[in-house]
Amino acid sequence: MKKTFFVALLATSLFACTTPAEKTASAETDATASSCVKEGPEVELMKKAITAYSNGDWAAAAACFSDTAKSWHNNDTVAMKMSDRIELFKQQRESTGVVVDAGTPNLEVVTVPTTDEQYKGIKWGHAWVNFKNTSKTGEISKSLTFISFAIKDGKILWEQVIYDAK
Repeated sequence: MKKTFFVALLATSLFACTTPAEKTASAETDATASSCVKEGPEVELMKKAITAYSNGDWAAAAACFSDTAKSWHNNDTVAMKMSDRIELFKQQRESTGVVVDAGTPNLEVVTVPTTDEQYKGIKWGHAWVNFKNTSKTGEISKSLTFISFAIKDGKILWEQVIYDAK
């Protein structure tokens, strides 16, 4: 009986010692395969795009996006070319005179490994922005906005923006 108990205890000890090592190796592999960061060139690119929009600096905003960049806002079912979206922003700002303050956005960039050629090299940027808009009359409105970006080779390929349109 003592021998059986000793063998069972020995076997349990061996399994207990090897399992965490295997889990650690797997966790380390996953950690090197994907990442989430709050600083770096992609985060700076997102900051630049958001600041340019806030300041009405349309040339700086356009410089953040690739020539073929697409944009979706809220329930858009068809993408708009980013150059057309920027022109729309410009017209809206000129007609309303709204002053936009982006505050301090919360930004992150996620890198996820993929075997899909369409998504290779793309980093996924996420921004949570509390926009504060002040009209010509001094009326203030606030909007929490979520923006998702696809970023590759130092340019934004597309943006998906979700906000309360009221």
